[in-house]
Amino acid sequence: MPRFSLRPRGAGMLWVVLVCLCNGCAAHQRGAVLYSPPSLLPRTTSEMRTAGFWISRHPDPDSVILSPEEIQSFNRTIHEELKLTKDLSAWPFATSGGELRATLQKTLDDLQARGLKLLDGKKPTPAYWDSARQAVNLDAIPKGIPRRYGLVVRYADQRFLPFEEGLYAKAYDEDFDELQNSALDIGTPVVILHRSLDGKWFWVESATSAGWVKAKNVGSATEDQVKPFWSIPFVVVTVAKGDVYLDRAMTIFAGSLQMGARLPLMRLDGDFAEITIPQRQSDGRLELVPGFIAAGQIHNGYLPYTPRQVLLQAFSMLNQPYGWGGMYGGQDCSRFLQEVFATVGIELPRDSRDQIQVGTRLIEWEAGAPGADKTLVLTDFAVGGITILGMKGHILLYLGTLDGRVYAIHSVWAYRELALPAGRPGLGGDKTFVLNRVVVSDLELGEGSKRGSLLERLNAARIIK
Repeated sequence: MPRFSLRPRGAGMLWVVLVCLCNGCAAHQRGAVLYSPPSLLPRTTSEMRTAGFWISRHPDPDSVILSPEEIQSFNRTIHEELKLTKDLSAWPFATSGGELRATLQKTLDDLQARGLKLLDGKKPTPAYWDSARQAVNLDAIPKGIPRRYGLVVRYADQRFLPFEEGLYAKAYDEDFDELQNSALDIGTPVVILHRSLDGKWFWVESATSAGWVKAKNVGSATEDQVKPFWSIPFVVVTVAKGDVYLDRAMTIFAGSLQMGARLPLMRLDGDFAEITIPQRQSDGRLELVPGFIAAGQIHNGYLPYTPRQVLLQAFSMLNQPYGWGGMYGGQDCSRFLQEVFATVGIELPRDSRDQIQVGTRLIEWEAGAPGADKTLVLTDFAVGGITILGMKGHILLYLGTLDGRVYAIHSVWAYRELALPAGRPGLGGDKTFVLNRVVVSDLELGEGSKRGSLLERLNAARIIK
């Protein structure tokens, strides 16, 4: 998705790079007329929308791709060598306040330079940016920031400014708030680094992203309180949304968890699991309390990393709503992959441009490479369920090749199709079909449009191992 990328250079090294990508994941069209898509996407069948269809065509769906020990090593490579995620358990006792100050200042400057709009289309005034600078509270950042852990107590938006009000590339485009960075699940460990001037927001670092989170959504924790959320035993959520309750009868709702969320396990008891969940006390400190979740919504520990398991998890997300940066509890293209692979213990980075750097390089293509060549390579060497396909602003999970067409499952907002007016060939514009969900499609989707098909835009493939 097109947004800032908070790219770690190791614990304590914080900086922001502003990027603006032509988003294939969200693909919202400025001023375009939007159309409802057909119930069945072109060149797909109802059978293709099931995991079993692709599992039956897989050469070895139950092969173990990586053992638990190999997955731990894989994750260490991502955060120690590639520097694309962070190990919060190894966070230093003090962080440079100067680096955080520079990060927040650059965020402000880059946002202002983009020319974003308020929801009604008006340009933010100089007074708006003055208030933003005051809210960020740069003068209160000390030279050294002591390590302070926290746990997220409810699903929380993570933002680039400590404001609920959004900024947009297009007026009234409220589903694409450019201040939205990501979203954090209940039980997500964070490092709390700074507080806004009004005291209502924390700037926090999670393992995969950094930004402003409402203080009421984070409990200040001791290291001993956070440790269980990195330790065993634990459960991982294996459904699109797992409901957590505060009582064994499961009637007092405590919140929902996204696929791949991990929480400490206290005990399994028939139809439910008793887990540990965090709650924030009135003074801001953390309290750990028992929670309860249906046994059918979790797995005791991670699932084995096999193509079958990944495909089953991906297809259990089919038709789940798209969510820009995790807005409304949805998922964009990279968050979709992140959640699916989290169920087997793989900690993918947050952004698509970082995800396509992970794993074993299969191939990279230059711009303009023939689609037939790409199809041939993927047919011969890509492995369904464990190969990711990348392009500028979008990422997909490869399913397989059928009848000379490449198929994938991905979370996408829309696709384009060439619309030719009757009697005026070649003079038509694009029609934009809003999908707004996780779908199965072939990579010819978008063929003939100004942007081109997914296959034409495809520039990399990696195997997650």
